Amino acid sequence: MPNPIRPTLRCLQDDLGIAVPPPGTPLDKLSHPLIERIQRQADDAPTEKIASIDDTVLLKCKPGGSRWRGAVWQDQSQELGWLVAAGMRTQGDRSDFYQKLCDDCQRKRTVLNQAGRELAPGKRTYSKHLLPDADDRLRLDVEQKYRLLQEARELVPNLVKEARDDAGTPVRGQVFGTQVEAFVYRAVGSYDELYLGLRVVGSAPEGVHDIVLQLAVPEALAEDWEPIEAPHRDGEPGEIFYFTLLEVPQLRT
Repeated sequence: MPNPIRPTLRCLQDDLGIAVPPPGTPLDKLSHPLIERIQRQADDAPTEKIASIDDTVLLKCKPGGSRWRGAVWQDQSQELGWLVAAGMRTQGDRSDFYQKLCDDCQRKRTVLNQAGRELAPGKRTYSKHLLPDADDRLRLDVEQKYRLLQEARELVPNLVKEARDDAGTPVRGQVFGTQVEAFVYRAVGSYDELYLGLRVVGSAPEGVHDIVLQLAVPEALAEDWEPIEAPHRDGEPGEIFYFTLLEVPQLRT
């Protein structure tokens, strides 16, 4: 079972009773017995199939010392696990998690059949409505971009500082899948020249150049940066260099 495993938004709100947190909090990091247990069981991952569900492979999640139970679906395309349903184990009672899950999926199958939408003849249950949808994918994407932005906020200023401390030596790092290079040319006089090179290695968010420039020198305006040919080396394919003049006090911490 891949790790981490995250709850769907429906499961989070309806089954676990947790409000959707800000994007800075990944859903697989929430404080809940079931979610915490899932993240700790990399070596003891769910492998037991929920037998009453016959249209999709849902696996049992059974935290030790707790009545919480969960149904986990593996997304092979993303190597990611999803907690798609959760509830309390009350064996022998109609409110039991597994019983309620089965009843819900059987009702869903009956409704589809009556509507003439028989999607899988011979199946007793329909559980695909529990699987992650477009909103879940969007939330995952937002979390990932937020994390990348936080990393960029730390890395880009550090690149500029390293380049400033070792003038004449290019310093490189990865930001948003983009190769970023900072180079400080210490000119004669009261000014330092800062050259920032960007080269997209893989897919990068729209406007990544503007974000990096803003993080590199928060005091500089967009019009303070000019795209130029690199003064310190030949450019590489897909690479754009930007130039700005900074007063020496601005370059110091």
